[in-house]
Amino acid sequence: MPVASGILSLPVGPTSGGKVYAYNNLSTTPQTVVNPNAGRVAITFHNPGAVDAFVAPQVVRSDLVNRSDTPLVPSTIALGGCVRIFANGGTWVVTGECQGGWQAFSASGIGNPLTVIDSNI
Repeated sequence: MPVASGILSLPVGPTSGGKVYAYNNLSTTPQTVVNPNAGRVAITFHNPGAVDAFVAPQVVRSDLVNRSDTPLVPSTIALGGCVRIFANGGTWVVTGECQGGWQAFSASGIGNPLTVIDSNI
C-alpha cells in the first residue's frame, strides 16, 4: 500500500485492481460506461481515439430548492451536463462526489474508444 508522509493510505470499500473498462464501440448515442459504485473515490476517463468523446453523469440535480434529481439524456446537440474528453489522449479525473453512474458518447461516427478506470482508493 502507498505510504505518504508516514501515513498509510487505506482503501475505501472493496478493492480488486480490476475496475478498468475498455470500450471500442462509442457512437453518438449515449451508453452507460460505468454503474454506480458507493465506494468510488475517483474515476478516470481517457480517450485514446481520434474523435472527441463526451462523458456525463446518468443523473443530474434538476431542482435546487427541492433537491430532486432527474435522469440526464444528453446528445450531440444537448451537451449540458457533459464534459468533453478531447481526442488523441484527453483525460479527465473526477475525485470526491463521483459515486453515481456515468454515460458516454462520441462527437461523431461509430466504433470509437474510451477507457474508464474506477478507483476505490
